[in-house]
Amino acid sequence: MQHTIKIASHQSGVSEHVIRIWERRYCALSPCRSGTNRRLYSECEIERLRALGELTALGHRISSIAKLDKEALEQLLAQARARRDHTFTVDASPPLQSHSDYVKACTEAAVDFDGERLRRLLHRARVQFGQRGTLLSVVTPLIHALGHGWQEGAVRTGAEHLGTAIIREYLLAPVAGSQCGENAPEIVIATPSGEVHELGAMLAASTARDLGWSVTYLGPNLPSEEIAACAKARNAKAVAVSVVYPGGSPGVTQQLSDLRRALPSQVALIIGGRVVDTYPDVLKQNHVHCISDLSDLEDLLAKLSCKAA
Repeated sequence: MQHTIKIASHQSGVSEHVIRIWERRYCALSPCRSGTNRRLYSECEIERLRALGELTALGHRISSIAKLDKEALEQLLAQARARRDHTFTVDASPPLQSHSDYVKACTEAAVDFDGERLRRLLHRARVQFGQRGTLLSVVTPLIHALGHGWQEGAVRTGAEHLGTAIIREYLLAPVAGSQCGENAPEIVIATPSGEVHELGAMLAASTARDLGWSVTYLGPNLPSEEIAACAKARNAKAVAVSVVYPGGSPGVTQQLSDLRRALPSQVALIIGGRVVDTYPDVLKQNHVHCISDLSDLEDLLAKLSCKAA
């Protein structure tokens, strides 16, 4: 029996948008077509979608598993489930169900200066929610919670530094199945000169890797000419910069404008961060994209990835 993409999406739990990307870019499925050129999916293909969806949720990169046959997928899925179950069995911590449970537990671990517990909690979250879910709903709010707690005096400076350092470790740690494809599009990520807050840029780098991009992460506080030189050398399809503080700085405005002029016209410049809206003149330039959060970045990179294919 053949099903439409809407039914395939509903039964597999994979969105229609993601199904199309997996087909077009990664050749993960080959649905037949109706007389009106509509995609039609068999029961086997829907089952394949379920397996691919679960494996990506458990941290595997779609580019690494898209072309595996049924037997290999089942074997990999069994191994991934075993690792997940083992993680929760050997860890004697109380069971955590929601993203907010993890944010609270991670904040408490940082406040208690218990770095190992914080590392375990972040690893458990990755296993339970997948890399993308953990970035969006655990790591990002955790960063805000630690920063706000420090400003309010509820989190000691040392505890905030400890939490931030371990979050950096987590964002830089390789994820199982995270190798990008040979022809993956390249993105260069950094922060401009004077901008030393890099966690937003690191979140962007981790998100891009999870979406199958090849990432060159340059770190914070870099002149625009150096970012542009790297992008040209790497033949990058996009450059992303994070601006967090201060807002509306004339110096940063000039750097962003210089960066746009220094990049080839076809290279997308992505600007994100807490104060991105304070640079309206830069955002009006061609091929400059403003993002407000990681969900926006995911949508934009998916579109740019399709164009690069």
